This record gives sequence, structure tokens and C-alpha cells, in this order.
Amino acid sequence: MKKNTTLILILLFSCLTSLSQTNKLPIPTKSFIEKTQNLENFEEEYFTKYLGKKSEKILKRFSDSKDVCAKEFEFKTGIKLKTNSCSEAGIEAEIIFPNYSKNDVIKFVEWFFKNDYSKWNKSKTTYQPIEDGDAGCYLEIKELKGKITLKYSCGC
Repeated sequence: MKKNTTLILILLFSCLTSLSQTNKLPIPTKSFIEKTQNLENFEEEYFTKYLGKKSEKILKRFSDSKDVCAKEFEFKTGIKLKTNSCSEAGIEAEIIFPNYSKNDVIKFVEWFFKNDYSKWNKSKTTYQPIEDGDAGCYLEIKELKGKITLKYSCGC
């Protein structure tokens, strides 16, 4: 009986520790970053290459041309990416990182958005142009239960 109790406790502990583990974002190569940094869909390219695409859904089309302007992607690790370029003001995106650390999301921002014209706030939850209101990308990281969200908009 004592053997069974010990075995059950070991199995329960291993299940709980595996559930609480965080995923790690793969580090992109320098050449990949250089090749994709000016692409409008760099996030889709990165996640597809390094994580594998699971599904893609069209959310909205331009009314005049029927071209797609908003999409949602889900990748094999559960990351979800929503992009919206329907507005003339620029691009908006939201990425949901389930079971990833804030530090991994910060690395993602620094791989693809880091420049000499933007800066982090003290808590590294927002990254934006040094001069508020300037053209560029405005990013916000939020920590929620079991996930990190990254929302950003880029425009003139």
C-alpha cells in the first residue's frame, strides 16, 4: 500500500511540474532577422519557420478590393497572432504567448523592434519611441494568468 501511495505522489508531482514549465522561444539567426526585419509579416515568418503553423483564419477583408487585411494564426506551441492592417494609420497586432516567460517576450521585441529611436520603460512593459507621439512602433506587454500578451501598433 505504501508503495502505491509513493508511486501516485511521484506521478502527481511529475504531472504538476510538467504543466508549470514554460516554453522557450527559438533564437532566430542573425541572417533571418536581417532578411525579415522589413517585412510586413515578419512575425508570421518567424513563428512558421521556428515553431510550425497550425491554422490560419481570415478575420476581415477590404470592402473595395476584397484583399485580406486582418488574419489570425495559431502555431503548434499554442501561440496566437492576430494582425490587422485594415486602417490607413498602420499595422496593429496582438500575440498571445501561452506558457512563455516575460523575458522571452522581451527578447522577441528586441530581436525584431530594437532601434536607436525607442526605449523601454522601467518595468519593461512598454517599448516605444523616445519622443511620445513620434512615428514608429508602440508595444505593450501584459502578464496574465498562464500567458503573456504583446500588443503593438506601428505607423506614421
